[in-house]
Parts: sequence; C-alpha cells; structure tokens
Amino acid sequence: MKKGYRTGMLIIIVLILAIGATYAASKFYFKNFKKKKFTVVVDNISHYGYTLDKRDTKLMKSKFNELKKLLKNKEVDNKKYSELIAQLYILDLYNIENKVNKYDVPCLEYIYPDQVDKFKSMIKGEFYSKIEDNSDKDRKQKLPVIKSINVINITESVYTINEEEKNGYMIELEWEYEEDLGYDKKAIVTTVVDKNKVYVVKHSPIMN
Repeated sequence: MKKGYRTGMLIIIVLILAIGATYAASKFYFKNFKKKKFTVVVDNISHYGYTLDKRDTKLMKSKFNELKKLLKNKEVDNKKYSELIAQLYILDLYNIENKVNKYDVPCLEYIYPDQVDKFKSMIKGEFYSKIEDNSDKDRKQKLPVIKSINVINITESVYTINEEEKNGYMIELEWEYEEDLGYDKKAIVTTVVDKNKVYVVKHSPIMN
C-alpha cells in the first residue's frame, strides 16, 4: 500500500508541476505575442499614463513630444493641453495603416474612464470592423495615414458626466491624408478637465 500511495502522490505532483509550467509558459507567450504583434512602447509621460509606440508616425511623435514638454510645466495651460490631446486622439484613431486588426483598438488612454468601454465597442464594432488582419504582415488593403493636422477653432464648454458638470473645450480640427481614401477629414472633439487631467468625452465628425 505504501508503495502504491507514494507512486500515486508522485504522479499527482508531476501533473501539478506540468500544469503549472504550461500555464506560466502560455501566459509568457501570450504576453509577448501581444507586445510583438500590437505595440512596443518607446516613450511615456509618467503620472499621466500616456504612451508613445514604436509604430507611431513622425507627426504623432512630434505632437507627443509637445505634450510631454507642456506637462512638465508647474502650471499647465489646459487649453493647449486639450488641443494636443484632441490631435493625438485623432491621429491615433485615423492612422489606421499601422493597426494590426479590428482588435487593435487605439485612443483609449485619452478617453474619460467611464466611457472607455463605449469608445472601445464603437471603434472595434463599427469604425475598425472592415480592417483586414495583418498579423502575418501580408495585408494588401489600403488604409489611411494622416500627414498633417490643424486646430481650426477652440471654445470653452461644459459637459455633464454622471450628472456632474465638468469644464472643458470643444476643439474643431481638420486633417489631410497621404492618400485620400474617403475617410473623415474634419471633426469636433470635446474634452473635459478632471483632477488636472484632460480627457476626450465626445467625437463628432463634420461632413463636407
């Protein structure tokens, strides 16, 4: 009985170790797979949660560096802060050529926390729904890349979230693509300022 009991315990221990090793390996592989296939962070703005990816365009990198410089000031100009967040949001959303597939959802770090799920669902289910998968880097589909972006107008606004009014701005923007593929070229992005951080709460395309 003792021999059989020891053999049984040994088998159980081996199975537990095997399951544990498989689980750890799968988590490590999946984590690195996502990082390799989606984003590699090359810069960040500490305390704000903003990141810059290796794949981001030169224009987005330029706007990110402007934001990073602005946020180092002791007193931050929320108007300029809102302008840059609105531009980064548009650049991240409409630069689709560098996205892997519809699950590669951008912009979420700029969105008000209570609205992240809504934006994510909208982008994945509607805006990015027709993106062909590029996991194997063999996509032939033409997708937009923004070559310039400008703020046309900015006005102060008040936006209600969870029955609470928050001050912010409405920023009207227009942008140009490297190749016109029929995507939006103008929009009004609404921001709010909450605890010294600017968030996007609304995006309204302007139809020509």
